[in-house]
Amino acid sequence: MMSRFRSRSAFTLIELLVVIAIIAILIGLLLPAVQKVREAAARMQCSNNLKQISLACHNYEGVYGFLPPGAVGTPKGTAFSFSAPHNSIHTFLLPYIEQENLYRLMSTQSNPQGQTQGLLGVENDPTVFTPSGWWNNTINFNVARTRVKTFECPSDATRDNSVNGVFIATYAQNLTFTGGYYPNPTGNTFGKTNYVSSAGCIGPATNSAFYNKYNGIFSNRSKGTLIGITDGTSQTAFFVESLFGGQPTRDFAVSWMGGGIAVHAWGLPNQAVWYTQGSFHTGVVQVGRGDGSIGSIRKGVGTTFFSSDWYEWNRLGGAQDGEVINFGALGQ
Repeated sequence: MMSRFRSRSAFTLIELLVVIAIIAILIGLLLPAVQKVREAAARMQCSNNLKQISLACHNYEGVYGFLPPGAVGTPKGTAFSFSAPHNSIHTFLLPYIEQENLYRLMSTQSNPQGQTQGLLGVENDPTVFTPSGWWNNTINFNVARTRVKTFECPSDATRDNSVNGVFIATYAQNLTFTGGYYPNPTGNTFGKTNYVSSAGCIGPATNSAFYNKYNGIFSNRSKGTLIGITDGTSQTAFFVESLFGGQPTRDFAVSWMGGGIAVHAWGLPNQAVWYTQGSFHTGVVQVGRGDGSIGSIRKGVGTTFFSSDWYEWNRLGGAQDGEVINFGALGQ
């Protein structure tokens, strides 16, 4: 007795649609999980970057006896001007994050490290003041185009995209925060950073004892020391994530060569602007503290002046305010 077998050469239309639907459902279930894993990895790398540059400040102090300046603007007590080096703290830290070769490429004509005694020891001596921005020095202009991954947060997906301009200098003094940017297309060629040094509430405020109370350890031509952080290094912000541009549409970024400083006065709004701090992490902005520890601060903190969380955020920025921080109010 013979039996016959019927062979099938293809799926029916209904079967094919069922398979496609199942695949679509699986992708829908897996994609959020993949995104969460990717963001967790990005936050971990971002934390590591903040830790490296925060501890690099310790190594710098071990060599020179004081912490690097938050920025090198005009001599102390003078108004913001583009006629200043405006090198950022990042230029000082290059040798301590395994970027010695890049550091050696910079021109000492406007490299503050080559003029430590003049720029940091005799701040108001015009004979040692370099009256020109780093962008006017051809050598340093070209060095500034180098990307340094330690200075970049992996979650900042727009770091390679076009923006309106790139900040090359910032300055906080006497309750005023000032900055200047280089427009595109040239500005976007500079290597960028997501981490800027904390100047506390709004930097040195000689005309306001209240705001000066929350002054940070870094500022224009600062020369702080670890022992001078009387609040304790674990209670003091060293670096804060910053975007220097709005969200969701990014309008500005900031260069590592002239990254300037961060101020805490306007808090961490959900939609960051150039004078506030921000990140592309979900719900938080990361902060590198003076002991190398990393904190995740809730977005939305400190946006209302003199609210309870405003004080907590500014206490974290202050190095000598003497007040206890309620980290729970910051989302930690």
